[in-house]
Amino acid sequence: MRFEDSLWDDTDPDYAPCMRKIRDNYIIWRPPALYLKSGYAVKQIRLEGHVGDGNDRQRAQQCRALTREMVEWHEGITNGRREGTWGWLISRYLSDEYSDLRNVQPTTRSQYVKVLRKIDDAIGEVYLSDTDYPRLMQWQITMRGKGRSVSYIKKWFTHWGLALSHGVKLGNEDCQRIKAIRAEMRIQSPAPRSVTINRGQIDLVIKEADRRGMPHLSLSLLFRFEFMLRGVDVSGEWEPSEGREGGVQHNGRLWVKGLTWEMFDKNLSKFTKVISKTAKSLPEPYTFDLTNVPDIRERLMAIPKEKRVGPVIVLPNGRPPRDTVLTRAFKVIVRESGLPENLRLSDSRSGGITEAKAMVDPYTLRDAAQHTQSSTTDRYVRNRSDAANKVVKMRGKRH
Repeated sequence: MRFEDSLWDDTDPDYAPCMRKIRDNYIIWRPPALYLKSGYAVKQIRLEGHVGDGNDRQRAQQCRALTREMVEWHEGITNGRREGTWGWLISRYLSDEYSDLRNVQPTTRSQYVKVLRKIDDAIGEVYLSDTDYPRLMQWQITMRGKGRSVSYIKKWFTHWGLALSHGVKLGNEDCQRIKAIRAEMRIQSPAPRSVTINRGQIDLVIKEADRRGMPHLSLSLLFRFEFMLRGVDVSGEWEPSEGREGGVQHNGRLWVKGLTWEMFDKNLSKFTKVISKTAKSLPEPYTFDLTNVPDIRERLMAIPKEKRVGPVIVLPNGRPPRDTVLTRAFKVIVRESGLPENLRLSDSRSGGITEAKAMVDPYTLRDAAQHTQSSTTDRYVRNRSDAANKVVKMRGKRH
């Protein structure tokens, strides 16, 4: 993004970059999306005064000063790094306007940035030209020696590969060479999770959540289990607002992707939703029938009509919960109810898929689980020995 020369020489005292006038006549300075997506920590600053108070030039000067700080920070991401090092490459991936990082969802992007910063701290001063197969293997061996899990090492190489791919697109020959080496390496993947939660356990948690005055947890669990929905498609998630206005916002974050009352028909007999994870490959919305799940429907109908606005899953304060709030409440109930402590809130979806596997064919199960491939659905299925025993039992009936 290009700013006027006045940003640096103050030749135009009225030039006020990044200034925005908000409702109620107050004025803010807000970084453009490019800088926010690059990880700039300052989201917005409320400027003194109000529209029409005669202090426009004073605010303009403040805007220029804030913008200069932001631009210098952004340039420092790469200018302070030695070209050809891993730190330089990671910085290019994080800051280039044409980086694929720009197309990633805000929540995912913040996770990428966090991991890549750690990788930068570890190998940022290493030159790409000095990176060969023995060095890549040594990094893997070192992580194992420090007790890093298989999952951690896999995540490290996956995120490291994002910057590497960016270097390939930039035409860097060392990146092309390293990517060819990486393609021949085998990085162990973590074993698929085998733990699931069954209907009896779900019912127990829901009963206890109701007793503790947590209807938001009960309703979330039911939607996840019965309709095999991901948590984000039920209770939503909070992501950096990055200058976006409207919607449900709190402390610079915007609530997205969860269930809203607009998705339900007036009789609460069905709801329609585009699944967030497959929105690009499966843009058509799913329509879910509520008439076969009376518990969910009764809970929805018990909510007063005047409160049926915005997010469906809300805390007593009226705001949708962060997933960590639901996770903590779920863990407390599991522990104090004597259930296996390795149960997770996310197991409610895989539990629903596992139960459904015994009822429908693989293709129906795939569609019900909102996947594009049956192989993806298969990763969510638990209790595989039960399936094997059912096959043996069916074969026995033929003799």
